[in-house]
Amino acid sequence: MVLFRFRMKKLFTRSILISTLLIASIGCAGPGPSPEQQAREADQQKEAERQQKEFRKSLPTVANPGQGW
Repeated sequence: MVLFRFRMKKLFTRSILISTLLIASIGCAGPGPSPEQQAREADQQKEAERQQKEFRKSLPTVANPGQGW
């Protein structure tokens, strides 16, 4: 009886481990973004930063920055 429990516990542990490894390998096997997509995203990021910089320049200056209300 004790040997049976040990074998079942060992089988259960192995099946959990194999399932986890299988799920992890499937999740990591997905292809990454293409070089074109990476370049497009980098361009979009630069454009967003440029627009944000222009917007900040258009704001009026603050008399006491960091002083709160």
